[in-house]
Formats: sequence, C-alpha cells, structure tokens
Amino acid sequence: MIGQVKKPIKEILGYLEGKKKIVLYGCGGCATVFHTGGEPEIDEMKNILTGNGKEVLAAIAPPFGEFACYAPWSIKRLSNYKQEINDCDAVLILSCGDGLQVIRDILENEFGLVKPIYPATNPVGHMGGGPILFREKCIQCGECELGRLAGICPMTQCPKGLLNGPCGGVRKGGKCEVNPENDCAWVLIYKRMKALGELDKMKEILPPKDWSKMQRPRELEVEPLVLE
Repeated sequence: MIGQVKKPIKEILGYLEGKKKIVLYGCGGCATVFHTGGEPEIDEMKNILTGNGKEVLAAIAPPFGEFACYAPWSIKRLSNYKQEINDCDAVLILSCGDGLQVIRDILENEFGLVKPIYPATNPVGHMGGGPILFREKCIQCGECELGRLAGICPMTQCPKGLLNGPCGGVRKGGKCEVNPENDCAWVLIYKRMKALGELDKMKEILPPKDWSKMQRPRELEVEPLVLE
C-alpha cells in the first residue's frame, strides 16, 4: 500500500488561491486505510473549504476497496459528475500521486476536460503491516531477491541497501550503525536462515542489482478485469 499523510491545510489553500468552485475526489484504497482520503476525510475537507469561502460542487468518496488509481473504477464514478467537474475551478485529490495522475488522465483524455488538479496528501512510500503500524517493506526494484534472502529485503531494511552483508559497521547486539535502534537486516537474515537450516545460502554472493529494471516510468500491460 502507498503510505501517506495529510498535507497542511495552509498548503492546500495556497493551491486553491483564486479558485472558488472545487470538486473533491478521494480513494477507497490506501487513502482510506491511512485516513487521508476516505469518506470522513472528504467530509472534513468539504467543511474546511466551505469555512474558507470555497464552494464544493461535489465531494466524491469512493467506497472502501475502490482504488482511485484503477482507471475503470474512476471513469465509472467520475462519469456521474461530469457537469460539476466542467463547472469547477479546480479538482482536489485526496489520494496518492498515482491516483491524482490517473484522474488527470481521465479528465483530459476521456472527458476532454483540462482542469487544475491538486494533491491533498503527501505519499511516503509503499508500506505493509497494520492495522496501526505500517513499515516500508518493498521498493519495487523489479528483481526480487526474497527467495534467496529468507524473505527479508535488505534493499529496504538496510540503509545501505547491501545485497551481500553484513557490513563492517554492525553494532553489538546485531544493531545497525546508521540507526542503532534498528536491527541489522543481515543479522536478521542470518538468524532466519539458521532457523530454516539454510545457512549455506549465506555463502552465495549475489550479483549487482540490475537497476535498469527501475527506469522510470515503468509500465505493465495486463488483461483487464471484467467489472460487474
């Protein structure tokens, strides 16, 4: 999931300076989980903007499980608000940057509407866990090594991103020299491989990562889902 936090209201109002009529659009996925763009946050933002002299033409909160970044769902939902979007001065998106850019593409390429579009959140990376504490677990490097590293990723859990470790700075007690509060990723890998009876894998030297698989922007073409 894409972790995110709310932008300061002052920053949002700065985006909307000179813009009177606003359309709000949230997300039933990550933004709902992180309390940045679900129904309560859409209602809260509507009240804040109204209190600051804005006119909210539409406050759209997709239901839980409906991700803003999945174009077919957003096209279907936004189709009910074409008039409001046409009449607005700006669109404020309460989702991650993926969601915002998908919505922008839909408005321009599907509906033929070019509107100012602004973010209400600050994404902070892909995270897993919950229901309360989430941690960054994966950088989507395109070349997953979890199968050779006991299910622990040093690309995210090691500040140096070492594919072969540990480094010479590992602290007493198996702590990281960069952040002594964190466990060394490679000590964790060692302990897990030992528990699995796979310590021989520690002798394998992994080749340098092929960073070409992280060239931006990446694309992935799949068969479309059949929606009810």
